[in-house]
Order: sequence, then C-alpha cells, then structure tokens
Amino acid sequence: MPRAWRSPLTIAAVYLAAWWGLDAAAQRFETAPGISVWYPPTALDYVLLLAFGLRFWPLLLLSGLLHQLLTVPEPLPPLPLLVFVVGTALVHAGACALLLRVWQLDVRLPRLRDVGLFVGVAVLAAPLAAAALQVLNLTLGDLLTWSKAPVHTLQLWAGIATGVGMLAPPLLLALRPLTQARLAPLPDELQRLNLHPQDFPAQAGRWARWRRGLEGLGELALIGLALWVGYGGPRSASLDYSYVLFVPLLWIAARHGFGRAVVAVLLLNVGVALLTRESDVERSGGLALQFGLLTVTLAGLLLGAVMRERQRLTAHLRHLALHDPLTGLGNRRLFNERLGQALAGPAAPRRTLAVILMDFDNFKAINDSLGHAAGDLVLRVVGERLRGCVRPGDVVARLGGDEFALLLEDLHGPGEASEVAGRLLGALEDPVPVPGGALRVGASVGIALRGPGAQDSETLLRNADVALYHAKARHRGRAQLFDAAMHASVLERLELEADLRVAIARGGFEIHYQPLVELQGGELRGFEALVRWRHPARGLLGPCAFIPLAEETGLIVAIDRWVLRAACAEVASWPQPAGRPPVSLGVNLTATHLHSPDVVQEVQSALQASGLAPERLMLELTENVLLSDTAASAQTLRELRGLGLRLALDDFGTGYSSLGYLREFPISDLKVDRSFVTNLGQDGAATELARMVAVLGRTLGLATVAEGVETPEHYAQVRELGYTLAQGYHIGRPLPAEQARALALQEAPLVPPG
Repeated sequence: MPRAWRSPLTIAAVYLAAWWGLDAAAQRFETAPGISVWYPPTALDYVLLLAFGLRFWPLLLLSGLLHQLLTVPEPLPPLPLLVFVVGTALVHAGACALLLRVWQLDVRLPRLRDVGLFVGVAVLAAPLAAAALQVLNLTLGDLLTWSKAPVHTLQLWAGIATGVGMLAPPLLLALRPLTQARLAPLPDELQRLNLHPQDFPAQAGRWARWRRGLEGLGELALIGLALWVGYGGPRSASLDYSYVLFVPLLWIAARHGFGRAVVAVLLLNVGVALLTRESDVERSGGLALQFGLLTVTLAGLLLGAVMRERQRLTAHLRHLALHDPLTGLGNRRLFNERLGQALAGPAAPRRTLAVILMDFDNFKAINDSLGHAAGDLVLRVVGERLRGCVRPGDVVARLGGDEFALLLEDLHGPGEASEVAGRLLGALEDPVPVPGGALRVGASVGIALRGPGAQDSETLLRNADVALYHAKARHRGRAQLFDAAMHASVLERLELEADLRVAIARGGFEIHYQPLVELQGGELRGFEALVRWRHPARGLLGPCAFIPLAEETGLIVAIDRWVLRAACAEVASWPQPAGRPPVSLGVNLTATHLHSPDVVQEVQSALQASGLAPERLMLELTENVLLSDTAASAQTLRELRGLGLRLALDDFGTGYSSLGYLREFPISDLKVDRSFVTNLGQDGAATELARMVAVLGRTLGLATVAEGVETPEHYAQVRELGYTLAQGYHIGRPLPAEQARALALQEAPLVPPG
C-alpha cells in the first residue's frame, strides 16, 4: 500500500467503524420508531469533514448506505433510499463547506463567533434541513402520512441536533493537536487562558492541582445527583424535575468555560438516555424529552462559549495589567505579586531567593541622541536577551524606564545569583542593531539575597537598589552583591539629601569667589563663583560633597538659580575702582539648568534685578552639557549670548572634546582642564596639546583660561604658551564675599610681574 494512502484509509476505517457503532447504539434509545433520543453518528460526519477536510465527503454516502442496510430493520425502497443517502450527505457536506469556505470557521472553536456559527449551522439549520428532506422523502413515497410529518420532522431534527451538539464539540477539541498543525497559530488574545505560569502563580503548585482534582470529582458527583433526581429517582415518571440538569451545567460553564461545558453536555445526554425508560417516554412524551435535551445541549454550548469569552477577556485584562506593553515582560505589579508570594512560603533548607535590579548606564544619551524610537527598540531587544538568561520559572520584569528586575527562586547561594548577573551583563556585550548602525549598551546590576535581615519585599528591593547604586558609583558595567555596610552608606546619603533640601529652603549656602588674573600683567580680571554649603553638623562643605547628590536628585537647578541671583547681586554691589575695568563674574551652568525651559528668562531676570552689566557675566558650561539635544542647546546658548554675556567652555580637552562645538555653539572663552597644566614640563604631549589650544583660541578670537595654576612654574609656563587668563591656588584660593570684595578694590597686580 502506498504510504500516502495509509492516513486517509485509517481515517476512513475509524470513521466508518465509529459511525456504525454509534448508529447501532442510537437505535436502543428510540422515542419513536426510527427516532432516537439523540443521534450522535451525524456528529462524526461534521468532525470528519471539519477536522480532516471536505475531500472525505463521499464517506457520508457510504455511512448512510450502511445505516439503511445494516441497522434499519426494513430498508427503504431503492428510489427513497437513493434520495435519503444522497440528500442527507449533500446537506451535511454543504453545511461544512459553508462553514469552512464561506464563513471561515476555525474548527478549534476558539471564539464565540466560531461556536455560534457551529451551533447555528451544524446543530440547528443543517439537521433541520436534513430532517425535513427525509420526512418529505418518506411522505412522497407513501411511507409516512402527511399528518404525522410535522411531529416526525421535529423529532428527527431534535435527535440529530442533540447528537451533533453533544458529541462534535468535545471531539473537535480533542482533535486540536491534529488540526493545529495545518491551521494558523491562535492570536495571543485567544491563548490568554494558557498564560505563562508567572501570570497566575496562585494556580500553580501541588495543592492547587489537588484542589482542581477534588473540584472535578465534585462536579462529576453533582452531575450524577442531578441525573438521579431528574430521571433516575422515584419521580422519574415525570419530567417535572428535569430542570435540575441545569444546576451542574450552569455551574460548570460559569466556572470553567467552554471546554468543561461540552464534556458536561455529553455526560448529561448520555446519562439521561441511559436512565430514561420506555414507559417514562410514553407518559411524558418523546418530543418533550428530546427538546429538553436539546435545550440543555444548546445552553451548555452557548453559555460555555460566552463564559470562556468573558474569562479570556478577564485574563487578557489581567495580562495587560501585569505586563509591560513595550517589552512583553512583567511589570512592577507582577514582580511585586510574585515576590510577595515567594516570600510568603517557608524558606527551603539550604535554598534562597535573589532579587536582581539592572538598569542601563547610558540610556538617556541613547534617547536624546537617537530618539525614543531607538530607545524603545533597545528596550525590546534587551528584554528578549534577559529572558534568555534565566530559567523558565524565573520572573523578568521591566519596572519602568530602563530599570529591569529579576526574581530567582530555589538558589543554592549567592554564587548562582552572581552567575546569572554575569550572564545578564554578557548578554549586553553584543551591540544592539538600530536604524543606521548598532549600539553598545552598558548596564549595572544590584543583587540582594533573602536572609535573616531581609524577609520582606520592601527590604529585598531596597537592598538590591542599594547594591545597584554602589555598582554605578564604584564602576559602571558591573554587578554588586548587597552587604550590610552598604545600607549604612545609603542611610547617610538619604540623611544628606534631607539636609540638602532644608538648606535650599532656608538658604544654607554661601558663595566663595576664586580670582582670575590676566597673565601678562598679573592684574585681577574677575572671579568664579563657587558654592559652599554651611552644614549644621559637618561644617563648610565644598561642591564635591553635595553637587553630585544634587544632580542625581534634581535639586541642582534650585542651587544653580540661587547662586546665579546671589552672585550677580553681590558682585554688582562692589565699588568699581577708578582706572580699571570692573571685575567679571563666572557662574557655572549645569546641563539640567541649561535645558530647563525658562533659563534665558532666569538669567535676564538676575541681571536686571542686580543691575550687573551683561558683559561682566560669564556662564561656564562643561562639555557634557552640550552632548544632549544639540540643536536645542545651540538655540538656548545663542539666546543667552544675545543678552550680551559671555559663554565659557569649561574643562576643555577632556571627555567628548570636539572642535565642532566651537563652530556650532557661540563660545567666547576656553577654560583648559587642570590636567594639562599639571603635566606641563613633565609630559611633552600634554605641553604640545596645551600650546595648540592657546593657538586655537587666538586663531578663533577666543579668550583662553588656564585652570589649576598651582605653582609659579605653572604660571610662567601658561603665560609663555600664550594663554589669556589664569586661575588656581598660586593666584588665589576661593574667598568669602568680604575678602573677595577687598581684593577687587586692590590696585596692585595680584601676581607681581616677572
């Protein structure tokens, strides 16, 4: 036998054998001669054609012929027999063709629409047409009187409809593994009842399986009780109690949806047929019994489909509530739920769990330089990579922005957690492809383990966050395991932040002024305003002690504004010595302040309120200020220059130095980083670079300022190189306002010539 024939012949043999067996069984439950309580063989016709293809429709002719020749005591005459066999086959095959080719029925019955189509066509319309055709055939052949035709039609229709409705759906569901291969995958929303275990953690575990098993046994017992009360008990002579069948049916459909409902429909139909005696049918009326079963069948199918749709919608909404729409990972709520449930159970001996937090080191730069679309693409790619680094049961979530969290259970110790963290960082080593190129994404990782002092979600998340903060502070691109010493450090930081907020509210800052001199004559030309914090317990703190914290917390803008207003007012109040130009004032402008929408108005307001001439003010910007949103930064700087003030590029020669800045931005001064000055005379390359900067400044008409002039040798060297101004401890340390005021009135050069 050719191999290609084996499968179709096997299907045909199984179909015919099952069809004949069900046909014979149906005759044992007749409510009238030739009329069964239900007629399930027709269900096999629909399962055959819907599940395996319309090409098997000739088998319907053969099964109809077998029915007449092998099952019916008195077969029909040849012509009525031909009409019966061909007509019935064409009705059911035509119904299947309409369902598949016109209405695109999904034979897996995943939607309410599919169930509705199946019920409307296969359960109701086609059986009615087949029953009417058969009765008409019998009537025209004088085998049935016209007076009995209506009742006979209804009985025949009810039996076929109930048989199809009770048997075809469970068979189609059971055949899903076979039909799945030739059908398109179901959309995510139609698979929402089969979510990842992390979506419904309460449904997992041994006790949950026992509970579901006990619930199933209870439902079987309820079905048995309803059948006995309705049809098997002392009152079985009447159909008055048949409505009790709806009790288990409604419960099962509402509780479990379509899958369990079709099984309940099948069990109830079989149970009624087995328990109903011929005398009961005669007393109650066969048609009433059939319509009762048909009602139960339709109610079970439709209610089950409706409840499944509702359950799917509920599951879909829960999925949306628990997942990040961009990456598909769990969100903060899901992570907190799973972490809480993991901690609620007893800790396994020699086992622990870990919380890992990870965020990118440079994500803001990606968004600012390439746009949010590129940033979203990076997040999606990284999310997929993180999923591939953990076990199937581990939780990976995106908490927000570029922050990800992982929950790892059943670990042997910190080594396993560190190994996972290493895989996470390793997964980011490959560049992420984006339109126009590829990006390298760096990240830092913080790890916290469950332990004696960390038994709740809040503590574990806080510890992981502390470890992440230390990983970023010490060296980006690494993983850090939490220890107790870190906690004390974070508490100190939080206390410092609280004190900083109080200082901003109560004016706890003061300004010191460091002088700048003209290198050729040594005369004082200006001051740079440097903020100090008069801490109530720690004394006078320099900017290194609190400016990084202020930038992290967003408090830097408030400090910048205060320094700008206070320094302008202070310097404007100093008397101007005769015969010498008034001293200039340099004020630092941070990136956050520059990108605030009203920075130009704030500077203009500070100048107007203080009366300081705009040409005396110089705003100093570091190169990283210019990195993000270049076009907007250039426009803001042009507006500031339009006020008449000067703009200095501070720490020039470090970081992302680019000559393009000097062309794109309206810079007036270059302040060379102290590292060049420190290495003058020791490093030939540093000396030559410092010389080139001085030449560049002269060529472009920019003033050049040498920072970090600490010794007389430094002073002489930068003067020889051709710098315009100098600043450093050799010239003068930062001074309180009163001392700076006195220095501004001094007539002699600050650094004697020579």
